[in-house]
Amino acid sequence: MWTVVDGDPVAMRRGDLLLTPGWHFHGHQNVSDQPMAWLDGLDIPMVATLDQGFFEFGPDQVRDTSTPDRSRGERLWGGPGLTPVSAAGKPRPASPLMAYRWARTDAALSAQLELEFEGHPGVTEPGHAAVRFTNPTTGGDALPTMRTEMHRLRAGMATAATRTTASSVWQVFDGRGTVTLDGDAHELGHGDVVAVPSWCELSLHADTDLDLFTFSDAPVFEKLSLLRTEISR
Repeated sequence: MWTVVDGDPVAMRRGDLLLTPGWHFHGHQNVSDQPMAWLDGLDIPMVATLDQGFFEFGPDQVRDTSTPDRSRGERLWGGPGLTPVSAAGKPRPASPLMAYRWARTDAALSAQLELEFEGHPGVTEPGHAAVRFTNPTTGGDALPTMRTEMHRLRAGMATAATRTTASSVWQVFDGRGTVTLDGDAHELGHGDVVAVPSWCELSLHADTDLDLFTFSDAPVFEKLSLLRTEISR
C-alpha cells in the first residue's frame, strides 16, 4: 500500500512510521488483493479545542498512482545525518521526511541493547531501549504537536512507574507483556492499543521481548512550559 503526500507516493510497510503533516494533501491506494490496517495518530482534539480546524478539499483521487520503492522525500532526506545543502539552515515545522523505515528503527534499538550488554551507556533504563523520531531540519520532534517514539524491552524487564502531564497512546508492535495504569494491570499482546491519560501512572513489563510504538502531545506542553514528569524508582 502507498500513501500519497502532496503528490509523492510513500510505500507503507509493517513497522514504518509515516507522516502527513498539516496542510499536506494526502490519500491512500492499496494495489494488493489484501486489506491493510494502520494506526493513525492525530492532534484533532487539541486543534478542535483551539477552534483551528481548517481544511481544504483536495483532488478526488490521489495525484500519483505510481508505486516506487522509495519516495522522492526519502531520496532527498533519507541519508542519516545528511542534509541537502540546498535546504541547510532552513528549519521546517514538520519533518520533510515522510517515512521512517522499520529496518533502521529496529537496528537502532538493537544497537542500544547490544551496547548495554557490552557495558556502554545508551539505553533509557536497564533492558529498555528507545528512539525518538526527529525532524532533520531542527533536531526536534518530527511533528510540531506530537512526539513519536519506539520502545523495546528485553524479556523479563520492567520500566519504572512514570506519570506525566502529557497524554499518550501506545501500541504493541510485537511481543507480550503487561501494562499497569494507576495500579491496574492489563495483559498486552500483538496489536493491542493503550490510551494513557494525563498524570496516569504507567509501567510496562515484558514477558517476551516487547516492542511498542507511542505518540503523545508532549511537544505542546513543552512549548507552554507545562510538561511535568514524575518517575517512581
